[in-house]
Amino acid sequence: MIDWLDNHLIPEWRKAWSFSSVQFAALIGAIVTAFASNPQLLLGIINFMPADPTQRAFAAIGVGVIAFFGPTVLRLWQQGGKTSEPTDPAA
Repeated sequence: MIDWLDNHLIPEWRKAWSFSSVQFAALIGAIVTAFASNPQLLLGIINFMPADPTQRAFAAIGVGVIAFFGPTVLRLWQQGGKTSEPTDPAA
């Protein structure tokens, strides 16, 4: 199994859990799980959205932008000594 993973995943797959982008994705996954298990929680958050349809649309777009750019920026940001450059296994 490990050999298959080594052949099919990125070189740094074993340390991917330490990347901020992966931790952010785990946080989002936990939030989605909470919403799925308790729909009333999601309805409570929706009540905080603006009532005006234009403002609500901008708020929804903002959520989408954060959901996309959050992990993207975190993955591209240099993270305290961790590198995303592939390592040469022959070295």
